[in-house]
Amino acid sequence: MIARFRELIEKKPHEYRRLHWEAGIIGQVLYLEALASGLGGTGIGCFLDDLVHEMLGLKENTFQDLYHFTIGRPVIDTRLTTLPPYQHLDADKAIQTS
Repeated sequence: MIARFRELIEKKPHEYRRLHWEAGIIGQVLYLEALASGLGGTGIGCFLDDLVHEMLGLKENTFQDLYHFTIGRPVIDTRLTTLPPYQHLDADKAIQTS
């Protein structure tokens, strides 16, 4: 998600927070739409915004890359183990009663 940035922030610095809030709201809608379509989604903060700016030819911060989002089908990694939430508490209880 790329937003008009510099001019807005120079005139209204308090809008910085709102830009990120709006990106987060859009991200939440994308999560729901992906799920409703039988897909998955992942929101990613813009740790690579400088690279994206370079790739798009954005020279200054007139526009700013705020948030990335991907949608697709999940790939199950069988190397990972999934346990029920708080499973460790049941194990602790079993040890205490032994």
